[in-house]
Amino acid sequence: MKRTLFLCLALFLLLTACTQQTQTLPTVPTVETEPELTQETPQEVSAAEAFGLAYLPAYGLNPFQCTATVNRALFSLLYESLFVVSNQFRAEPVLCESFKVSDEGKTYSFTLVSGVTFSDGTPLTADDVAASVEAARQSPIYSSRLSHISYYTVNEDGTFSVFLDTPYENFALMLDVPIVKANTVDSRTPIGSGSYCLRGAKLQRNSHWKQLTSPILTAETIPLTSCADPGELRDSFEFGTTDLVYCDPNSPAAVGYRCDYEVWEAPTTVMHYLGFNLYSGYFVNEKLRVAVTLALDREDIANKVYGGFAQASVLPCSPYSDLYDAQLAEEYDYAPAAFAAAVKESGVTTSTDYVGYAGTLLVCSEDPKRVAAADYIAAVLQEAGLNITVNAVDYDSYQAALKNGNFDLYYGEVRLTASFDLSEFFEEYGNLQYGSIASGGLTALCLASLENSGSFSELCAQLMQQALICPVVFKGYAIYVTRGAISSVTPAVDYVFHNASTARTLADADQTYADTAPVEPPAESTDTTDETDSTTDAPPVESSETP
Repeated sequence: MKRTLFLCLALFLLLTACTQQTQTLPTVPTVETEPELTQETPQEVSAAEAFGLAYLPAYGLNPFQCTATVNRALFSLLYESLFVVSNQFRAEPVLCESFKVSDEGKTYSFTLVSGVTFSDGTPLTADDVAASVEAARQSPIYSSRLSHISYYTVNEDGTFSVFLDTPYENFALMLDVPIVKANTVDSRTPIGSGSYCLRGAKLQRNSHWKQLTSPILTAETIPLTSCADPGELRDSFEFGTTDLVYCDPNSPAAVGYRCDYEVWEAPTTVMHYLGFNLYSGYFVNEKLRVAVTLALDREDIANKVYGGFAQASVLPCSPYSDLYDAQLAEEYDYAPAAFAAAVKESGVTTSTDYVGYAGTLLVCSEDPKRVAAADYIAAVLQEAGLNITVNAVDYDSYQAALKNGNFDLYYGEVRLTASFDLSEFFEEYGNLQYGSIASGGLTALCLASLENSGSFSELCAQLMQQALICPVVFKGYAIYVTRGAISSVTPAVDYVFHNASTARTLADADQTYADTAPVEPPAESTDTTDETDSTTDAPPVESSETP
């Protein structure tokens, strides 16, 4: 049933397949049982099934564990969450009908949309939300964003309350966690409340769907193609039944496409940045660190290195976010003449302390794009008289060098939260506190910006003045679609099939100042789950936020 290919394009774009440990072949839930997912032959696909998807079975279909980006396209059809993070990094209510926040900003109480049922016909309850949030707290994908949860409760009135260890104005941004039926959180294919459910070798429209937004896809069934690797995914997209691929086009495990398609960019919170060693070497000099940000033509890097699938960013938040201070960014944006003058003023290139000195730019060799960006930056710094060489090493050596301070500057990648919390960089024992950049003042500003997002601009101003890190780009993911298969898509963060035109706003759900009784914490917690450790990602990401 697949389309005849049009003229091949010369463009080589890329497809991701994250390098996490593979899992057992998933099974697929129906209303009563979970038969194994098997691929149908093309002859079994009816003419009405005009849209197909593919996935990598080795990575599974559990949203709390799956790290394969291509598989996660299915999740926005299978599951819903309390909130979705839009492409402008705003929280949009989905399963949350309304919420209230306590005066000190540390307690949130959520009322669920009434009448929502899972695909097996059972009603959604606060117990399901609690089980899903707990699974997310233990998940390598969601644990970091939920690290400020002290405990939570399921209340007698059917609401769900979360108690935080710090005031958090935009905590709703952290709750884009898929909500699944409580007793299926550990299943290889949990039961959700989305517009489709898994049946055999296809997605079938969920007859119990509440339809909280207008659907992007309207097909009654969507055939699924099981693929063993990115090469098979490419073949299924070019020659088979697959009509959409969601991927990181700059992944080390990517493949190229040579067919006629349309492409949309999906936003991410993945930041590529330069970090500095403040203990020894060139960049102990603050003037020189500040000068580096003026040296970087980020737009050129985004286009030449990342093929346009990245957003140049002077500040440590996405330029799509309301938090991005364009006026502040302009002060530190690309200015080669000012950079040359600042290098000269720093005195480093004329100091006898650096005669014959060779500085190193550390980078993980397992990510070719990061190596290419490091080479680009090193060349720029060398032109200004800094003797900088790129030290590209394997992941284990990279991590060891970071921890031991064996670098002058390093090129890193981190997946931040949607509120762009930078605490891990500046806390005394933060996981990203490389090069002696711990700062009590900046840590306090990080917490202040969580309490009041208006403080984020002050945090960025102080960070740029001290130049403890230097943002370069925020990565974008790609959505490749068979030409004409979808008229339009406005992907949200980690939510492909998002319809922005019918989404609710946060103000629609915020009942904090309604004429109701304030939220009061219980006498004691009903949940004593240990805090989730924030650990290092698989290469090439340093944060515990994945995929």
